Parts: sequence; C-alpha cells; structure tokens
Amino acid sequence: MKIIRKPPALQRGDAIGIIAPSSPVEMELLERGVRELEAIGYRIVVSDAVLARRGVFAGEHQRRAESLLRFLEDPEIRAIFSARGGYGSNYVVEYLAARPFLRRLKLLTPKIVMGYSDVTSLLLFLNQALGWAVFQGPMVAREFAGGELFYDWSSLEQTLSKPNSEVILESDAWSLRPGEAEGRLLGGCLPMLTATLGTPQEVDTQGTILLLEDVDEKPFRIDRMLFHLRRAGKFRQVKGVIFGEMPGCGGGATAREGLKDVISEAFRGLDIPIIFGFRFGHTTGKCLTIPIGVRARLAAQDKVTLTLLEPAVRARVKKGARKRGKKKV
Repeated sequence: MKIIRKPPALQRGDAIGIIAPSSPVEMELLERGVRELEAIGYRIVVSDAVLARRGVFAGEHQRRAESLLRFLEDPEIRAIFSARGGYGSNYVVEYLAARPFLRRLKLLTPKIVMGYSDVTSLLLFLNQALGWAVFQGPMVAREFAGGELFYDWSSLEQTLSKPNSEVILESDAWSLRPGEAEGRLLGGCLPMLTATLGTPQEVDTQGTILLLEDVDEKPFRIDRMLFHLRRAGKFRQVKGVIFGEMPGCGGGATAREGLKDVISEAFRGLDIPIIFGFRFGHTTGKCLTIPIGVRARLAAQDKVTLTLLEPAVRARVKKGARKRGKKKV
C-alpha cells in the first residue's frame, strides 16, 4: 500500500481556485457556480485563463497547465475545483509530468483538487505520481451551477472538511454481484482510465476498489473499453467494482439492464462484489464527492454502503502553533 499524502481540511472562508483544464467554459454557468460556492462561505479565485478558447480546448495547453501550477504553488489557495470536463486534461498532465515541473510538484504540500469526467486524467496523475489524495466530485459550471439539487452536500462537507469523522456513503445502487471488499479507492471516467494504458501514467489498479463511470456511450463501446482493461490485466487484483449511474449508456430500457451482460462478461471468473448505480461523476441525481487514494470498505448486499476507513484530509495546524519536543541542553 502506497503512502497517501493528504491535503489540509477545507474551512469556511478559505480560497478555492477555479481552473479549466479541459474544454471551454460558458461564462453564465461559471458565474452561477461561483455564486453557489460563495453562498456556502468560500472565497473564490477564478483563473484568468478559465474563459480562454482554442478550438475544443479552454485555451493553449501550456497556459492551462501553468494556471493549475500557479494555484498549486499559491499558499493562499486551499483547494482547486474544475469548472468542467470535456477533453484536454491529458495535455496538462503531459506538461506537468516533464521533469522540471514534476520536481516542483513533488516539493509542494498537497491541496484538494476536485473534478470528474475528463479531469480523471489529472486526478490519476496527482494520485499516482505525487501520492496525493484527490477527489471525484462536483464541478463549478455544472453541478454547483445547478444548485444543491445537483451535488450532495453531506459527502462534500464530510470528505473535504472533516479530518476526524468516519464517512459512510449509503446508496440506492444495485448489487450486481453481492459481497464485501476492502481496498483503496481508485478510478473515474472509463475512457480516461483506458487511455492511460501504455503511457507513463498507466493506471495501477492493484488492491483497489475500482470506480468506473461514463455517459452516453453505446454498449459495444463500453464492452471494448472493459475488454481492453481486462486484457491489460487491470482487473486481476481488483477487490471490488463500483459503477456509476452511467446515464445514456446501455441502449436498453435502463443502463443497468443494457450493460448487465457486458459487465458480467468483463469480470467473469472474478469473485468480487460489483455494484451499479452509485451516484458519482456523470449522474442525473446529486453528485457525490468520493476521495481517490484512501482505504474504504464496500458492502454490497440488499443495501449498498461505502465506508471510508480513513479521512481524506488532515487537520489544519493552527497559526502560531509549534511542535513540542524535548528541550535541548
């Protein structure tokens, strides 16, 4: 088990930096999301590059990467939220993975970094290259822009701000294969995980409870990606699997029915619990905040629960506090 470096807990009044590592952002949605976060009690700092555009990207690749790096190095910024997903985080990862920038990153104190969808590429990089706990969770110009009907307030608060309490996430998800498992949480958007194969950032699934989600994909494409991961050996030492709601996927009356046989084939011969419909990432309901890198227990029976076995953040050191030690003589 790798050592996970946890960011300091987020508090009211803290500054949250907003970035756009992928596709272009609509100003109206961004402003609505910013107002929602300010109403919660956070101070919001929007990167000057967020509204940039270059084709299908939110500005030049280097500029997007440098915007993130500036926020990561700014001591006043306590957390970094993504405005949206789309496509393009892979270029940011490529830039930050270069040796000069990676050296700078390794000297930093971890910060809360949150998003989903295409941002999965960035979260995996921060988790695997730096050992940081990172967060699959709501985004500014999407869930926060829609208000509290679209993000789960309880999991957001408990996961980002509570360094001492046990977090239990209950779900109306279905148990496709009942059972219990313990492991570190890892995963995100299925195409982004598949795209890491054969790269320096290839996903390491050993000993994990694997999170998989997507949106508006046909069954054969889901099958192809799961087949690719299985043939690459990425399911061999997985302890359990959590599928998201997968809205628009499957081609059947429901995504669960449309993908049930695909999932069964992908994980044949593996005696592990598998659930479907956990509301993280792309979802029609309230988006959960789920930490990546921390240990958790999955219980998949008639009722599905995910229990975090350790906090995802650490307690803040109070200003003026000093470490006590033996007095030198």
